[in-house]
Amino acid sequence: MLLSLKIVLGSIMTAGLLGLIVVGAFVMNPVLFLESDNIIVNNSLYLSAPQDSVLINDMSIVGRKLVINASYGGGCKEHVFRLIASDEWLESYPVQTPILFSHDANDDMCTAFFTELFIFNLTPLKERYQELYKEPSGTILLRIEGGSDIKGISFSF
Repeated sequence: MLLSLKIVLGSIMTAGLLGLIVVGAFVMNPVLFLESDNIIVNNSLYLSAPQDSVLINDMSIVGRKLVINASYGGGCKEHVFRLIASDEWLESYPVQTPILFSHDANDDMCTAFFTELFIFNLTPLKERYQELYKEPSGTILLRIEGGSDIKGISFSF
């Protein structure tokens, strides 16, 4: 995944009572501008995707993007990470869906240790919810499996 950070800096000019000009800088949230992969909603892929070791350190939702801070070992081969949702929903309030943070290490046996941010667009999951439940808005509890851990986070839209 290509992470290109685009921090937008601008200036705000305001005139004071005495005609003074004040220039201030503002920074927009950089996570909203990071390139992201889409979540994949596919049960057969969810069941068969690689599950090499990965540690989910933290996660958050910014807008319609899931941001995962994760660590993994390797360093000699390219690693592939995907976020894959089952299309089978658990009927509760709010509804839940199992999601796999898939890691394919490509048999990399090197021992370097990396920590990265992975960003996934959740719009396909939102659209699937709207299709199934015929509701324009809702909340989904994401049950994210990564490595040997399962973490939950709510996604509201």
